Amino acid sequence: MYLSHASAFSSLIIDIFLFVSVAKVVAPKREALCEAEQQLSVAMADLKTKRALLTDVQEKLAKLEQKLTTNKTKKLDLENQVQQCTAKMERAEQLLGGLGGERDRWSQAAEDLGERYIHLTGDVLISSGVVAYLGAFTSAFRMVSTTIISSSVNITTF
Repeated sequence: MYLSHASAFSSLIIDIFLFVSVAKVVAPKREALCEAEQQLSVAMADLKTKRALLTDVQEKLAKLEQKLTTNKTKKLDLENQVQQCTAKMERAEQLLGGLGGERDRWSQAAEDLGERYIHLTGDVLISSGVVAYLGAFTSAFRMVSTTIISSSVNITTF
């Protein structure tokens, strides 16, 4: 019985010795674990802050990208409008260049009409006289008579 007590007691001493030796190894590891957990919690808090900042930056980036897309679309529209306006200007210049000769012709026609307007009263008087006095005669006689009258009065047309 003493032997079993002694054996149990020695077994207890061995276990305590093993426990102490293990505790000496584990204790610094537990302290390191606590320190690592504290560092982890600080790092996680920093991570959470950085993620919030990242989210804000990503939202701003998305808005800027959308604005860029909108501005690119506006730029393309404006470039198309510039091309259309350039084409219209070229066509207008061609049209005005083509109408330049018409301006001269119209100016000459306006001068001619102004000159004919001056002679309008006399032309009407002569025409009405020809109709009134020569209307009863034949066409051939009227032609001869108008030729004689126009050469004596210096009239170019009837």
